[in-house]
Amino acid sequence: MPSGYATMPIWWLFSVARQPQSDAMTLLAPQTAATVTADGHVDVHLDGRPVRLHPQWLREQSTEPGQIEATNRQRLFTPIDFPPDLRAVAAELEGDTLTVTFTDDHRCSLSATVLTQRLGWVPDPEAPPAPIAWDPDNLPFPTVSWPTIAGQLDEPGVAEATVQFLGDFARHGFVIIRDTPQVEGTVETVANHIGYISGNNFGWVFDVRNEPKPTDLAYTAIELKAHTDQPYRKSQPGLQLLHCLANGAQGGDSLLVDGFAATETLRRERPDLHEVLATVPVDFRYDMGSDVVVDTGPMIELDANGQFRQMRYNTKLDLPIPVDGADLDGWYEGRRWLSAWMDDPAHQAVFRLDPGDLMFMDNHRVLHGRTEFDPTSGHRHLQGCYIEHDGPDTRYRLALRQLGTQPA
Repeated sequence: MPSGYATMPIWWLFSVARQPQSDAMTLLAPQTAATVTADGHVDVHLDGRPVRLHPQWLREQSTEPGQIEATNRQRLFTPIDFPPDLRAVAAELEGDTLTVTFTDDHRCSLSATVLTQRLGWVPDPEAPPAPIAWDPDNLPFPTVSWPTIAGQLDEPGVAEATVQFLGDFARHGFVIIRDTPQVEGTVETVANHIGYISGNNFGWVFDVRNEPKPTDLAYTAIELKAHTDQPYRKSQPGLQLLHCLANGAQGGDSLLVDGFAATETLRRERPDLHEVLATVPVDFRYDMGSDVVVDTGPMIELDANGQFRQMRYNTKLDLPIPVDGADLDGWYEGRRWLSAWMDDPAHQAVFRLDPGDLMFMDNHRVLHGRTEFDPTSGHRHLQGCYIEHDGPDTRYRLALRQLGTQPA
């Protein structure tokens, strides 16, 4: 079941059918008959297309009384509760409702609109916007004022501001949150408002400042090239939040680079190198003797359709694994290509954080860094933490529901 529908109220699933449909969005073809095949499948036309539906796939979507728990909408049955030869014995399509009866005597009504979504034919109406590759010349630098999103979604204006904020984040991979309190612990407050803070060996909240015995290069004053954080974790942190408390030192400007744009450009210009970086396994390792974290995976991770999913990029911590057939010449050439592309000022958004600014960024996509700074010239102190993508995704969907609308 696609994300979001397990908790979707039943009135929403069926109310879409009662909304007038434009000619371009007609869900049902002139052929409206539903028939049962000899092997118990259901043949039906949905969204103008014929489809044969598996009986158990239909049966498990039943929301009739006794099939799901009323509050959390989770199933009350298990796979072994169905006979292995479960079949449909009758089917009828009327308007947007497909009614099916099964050999276990269960009868359920399903929304044809929702079925087309679960078939993957139409987009999830509550999904955040798709990513848009950017460079500084075409980037509408996304910002939001914290007070506009800090309240509950049912407060005036909060849902609208939240949809805009998280929509910008989904498109561009980052947003600068302005006007936050300039006090320690604010980053945790923001994180837990939008999602759920994730802890690790650096703690729940970590301080980014010059340290005499740094446990990470971030805790020095040296320049940091664009990178993603903690690629050595089994689950690389999804989002990073960095809150500026003080930035009085000379230097220390922040920079962001779009890893999605970088890898898609590599795919277009050098598909051979893109293939190597997406397939050769890499040993990502953090090891300071008293602490060690290790994971293995490609630098570029693609989804089942070959589309960008995430990037693990930190040249201080990576080592390709020379498995049989691994093209290490291509791997090193590809990493060098990416390093040069991302080190080009034409692809870097460089700016200075002021106290009260908070960088909210997708650690699977947007790489961050900073210029060198002089710790003797002034105080520089950021606090950071991580959350996962589930939090912003959930809040975006709930904000849409509060508005009773869908994004354009």
